[in-house]
Amino acid sequence: MRCERCGRDIFKFATCNYCSRKIGQECIKSSKRKTKVVRLVICKDCWGVMPRRKAYKNNEPAIQAVQPQQFG
Repeated sequence: MRCERCGRDIFKFATCNYCSRKIGQECIKSSKRKTKVVRLVICKDCWGVMPRRKAYKNNEPAIQAVQPQQFG
């Protein structure tokens, strides 16, 4: 399997809760357990987008709440 962020071959992956890409351990910026079952993972790309980082720090895994706004 390949990492959807960097393209490296990976054998163990995690899914970013903010962009839904399958990423390897090298591309995970941070992860934490919200509960015993739910694990929040954020990739290095999503860490640079402030609304997504804010949602991660507030323990919000919902992707719909952090999509960019439409201008125009």
